[in-house]
Amino acid sequence: MLPHPPYSPTEAPTDYHVNRSLKNWQVNKVYDDFDNLVADVKEWIASKNRDFFARGIDRLPSKWEGVIEVDGDYAPN
Repeated sequence: MLPHPPYSPTEAPTDYHVNRSLKNWQVNKVYDDFDNLVADVKEWIASKNRDFFARGIDRLPSKWEGVIEVDGDYAPN
């Protein structure tokens, strides 16, 4: 158990597997309206199989172990 909430400046929750992949999908894309953005995100989700999401979830324990090893300080990449 961590003595504080599990947080590391180098491993923010938004930097995990799914969000990085979505960010890469959207590189250089510009959306003129919100509906286009939503449609693109839905397309991205539909393009991924179940294993893609499972891989990201399976990696979380090792990522948090790195945070624990450095006592919540900057975790190694």
